[in-house]
Amino acid sequence: MHFMSTTNFAINFLDAMERHWQDAELLYNQVPQRLANADQLYGLTAECGLKALMEKGGMDIVNNQAHKSKYKKHINATWSHFSDFRQGILALYALPNTNPFNHWLIDHRYASCSDFDAVRVQQHQAGAQQVINLVRRARDIDGILP
Repeated sequence: MHFMSTTNFAINFLDAMERHWQDAELLYNQVPQRLANADQLYGLTAECGLKALMEKGGMDIVNNQAHKSKYKKHINATWSHFSDFRQGILALYALPNTNPFNHWLIDHRYASCSDFDAVRVQQHQAGAQQVINLVRRARDIDGILP
């Protein structure tokens, strides 16, 4: 079996953010007992949304990857790194100091479904919604994202 490298696809953080959000909401709201996958997708939603903003703020993308290894991280670290880009065009975009994804890990994709509860997932859903609000403001109000 041959797997395609990510370098065969152009990065589109905004499209990925929307796709992960829609799937997370579907799993959380309509499919019973799918909290684990919804939780992972809320984290990916927020990560993609912040990286769309960070790219606009100057994050280097080389070979379809965040160039600086400091920024090639998942949402539990990306939330804090977003402040590195809050100058210039993103000066007025802020996240709460408390990172709702502080205990979110991509490795939780290997966890048991019984490890996830509604309170945990709702925290990550709210964090993803905060990022989506910033992205929509950047796109629909300020016009700095396509």
